Amino acid sequence: MPDSVIKRIDELRDLIRHHEYRYYVENRPEISDFEFDKLMAELQALEKKNPALITSDSPSQRVGGAPVEGFAVVEHRVPMQSIDNTYSADEIREFDARISRLLSGEPVEYIVELKIDGVAVSLWYEDGVFVQGATRGDGRRGDDITANLRTVRAIPLKLRTNAAVPPVIEARGEVYLPKREFERINKEREKEGEPLFANPRNAAAGSLKLLDPRVAATRRLGMFSYGIGYSEGLEITSHAEALSFLENSSLPVEPHRLKCRTMDDVIESCLAFDERRKKLPYEIDGMVVKVNSFDQQERLGSTAKSPRWVVAYKFPAERAVTRLKSIVVQVGKTGTLTPVANLEPVSLAGTTVKRATLHNADEIKRKDVRVGDTVLVEKAGEIIPQVVEVLLDRRTGEEKPFRMPRTCPACGSQVVKDPDGVYHRCHNVSCSAQVKARIRHFVSRDAMDIEGLGPALVEQLVDKNLVEDFSDLYRLSDDELAKLEKMGAKSAHNLVLATQQSKTRDLHRLIYALGILHIGVNAARLLAARFESLGALAGARTEEIAEIEGLGPIVAESVVRFFAAEHNRATIRKLQDAGVNTRRLAAPPVVEERLLAGKTLVLTGKLTGYTRDEARRLIEQLGGKVSASVSSKTDYVLAGEEPGSKLDKAAKLGVRVIDETEFEGIVRAETQHR
Repeated sequence: MPDSVIKRIDELRDLIRHHEYRYYVENRPEISDFEFDKLMAELQALEKKNPALITSDSPSQRVGGAPVEGFAVVEHRVPMQSIDNTYSADEIREFDARISRLLSGEPVEYIVELKIDGVAVSLWYEDGVFVQGATRGDGRRGDDITANLRTVRAIPLKLRTNAAVPPVIEARGEVYLPKREFERINKEREKEGEPLFANPRNAAAGSLKLLDPRVAATRRLGMFSYGIGYSEGLEITSHAEALSFLENSSLPVEPHRLKCRTMDDVIESCLAFDERRKKLPYEIDGMVVKVNSFDQQERLGSTAKSPRWVVAYKFPAERAVTRLKSIVVQVGKTGTLTPVANLEPVSLAGTTVKRATLHNADEIKRKDVRVGDTVLVEKAGEIIPQVVEVLLDRRTGEEKPFRMPRTCPACGSQVVKDPDGVYHRCHNVSCSAQVKARIRHFVSRDAMDIEGLGPALVEQLVDKNLVEDFSDLYRLSDDELAKLEKMGAKSAHNLVLATQQSKTRDLHRLIYALGILHIGVNAARLLAARFESLGALAGARTEEIAEIEGLGPIVAESVVRFFAAEHNRATIRKLQDAGVNTRRLAAPPVVEERLLAGKTLVLTGKLTGYTRDEARRLIEQLGGKVSASVSSKTDYVLAGEEPGSKLDKAAKLGVRVIDETEFEGIVRAETQHR
């Protein structure tokens, strides 16, 4: 093989990497698309003639050929923990005060970065070559999405740096979908009759979980690196140095970052971007504040869930004033009736809002919401818009009170209010609204994750009697689906493939997908960790389930009642007959003994080192639970400054009172215990 061919291939690869970086990372292209395509075509032609010279890091190898059959599990060498949130300048100052106290007053330098609203990923490089990429998953294990990440042009397949490349380095980042790409994709999906993505983050997440990387490549995702997880042979001492290393290695790093030496500077940076974010080409939902020094980070350590040296400042919820035109009632998957406000359209958080949740009848009564009221609506991040306040001074006297219906608006069955609760329910399991809601839940991302099966399509499937429950989804054919509105042959085929691929989901996702009352994502994981199959769970006694830490008797009774119902057992048999996995695939998480396990705490007064939410989360992480009132069953009252009447009640009942210092001692003991 002539040396000139080898030399030319190397030249082309270096040229293409350079121009990819200029275009996809720096947004400063030096050549036209036509010229870039000519370089790529020449490289591909040479590699085709000389296949022995093809390497995995060649720019020509970004998009693989055949779809993958499923995602393998990747163990994170260093856990990918989540970040605690703050929502005000005061809470950021509390974070700083806590850092200062834990570091005995040492001077602290902070790095403030934009919080990209995307999907966290891990990028594993060996000798500078990208070999594996994964999602965050549960923090300890993620999905191997290497093939899809290779399609993201901003991610270098080979690191380019003037310094020595470490033998191993794991870069961590956020994959996102630019705003213009989000709009383009939704226009194409609307034209093809496919359901629209709700927001850029959901579109990015869905793209990374596609089993065909060729489709993922059409989504034009972006990526910003924000840190380093595991590494070998890399000597750096601060987060700022880590970002510089990543940037100098051709990994993209979000440019709007600041080094701050005072908390006033940190807060000013956070508040300034609340308005500036609208002009960015990608979505952000806050700012991230990190202690710069790695030595200080190590000494600050982590809780079971989050590092103590970093916090996110979430931008405040946007609010708008509009008129409430009417109230309709929706029926959920368990028969719960939820009142929803129809509003005069109003612009809020970048979208036009026409509907908002009113939660339940008690909430309507508490806020005195009436049809015709002028109301204040709020939308924070991806949360459903909600009515937060009635502007009473704008009432005219023509507003009409609302009452929950006595019969189900979908099927006409009698509505019953929970004896000890606030919810009204329809108990007819064949109610069409419930069937639709159960199917929507079953196919959702945290459940069986069937892409392409949106609400409009579910409506058609039920209304046309093609499905009676979610188990019927697995017998749908291309021909049946292609006859539906806005469904072409290609969309129908893709949906059948996505449905069949969902059969391999792990047990905890199936348990969650079943829509059992009181069973969320975390409860489903706990059940799957205890019972290795759906059959074992279905045969479990109430006492067996109730003894699982974190669940309790109410959840246990709900699970047993669900599996006792013949119509639920029949649906599960149909799922099994269709080949849906009903056994645990992954190893159950390790359940560690926690120091507050089974203890009930009540909070009173102002805490100086924690917000109420932080204290609540810590207590729950240590195995305890927080109650709103003091009773004979209370184990501890955590009292801060200016405690209220709860302290007096604790004294009368003989309940032990602990202060913040004692509480921190428990937290430290837990950290050392682990």
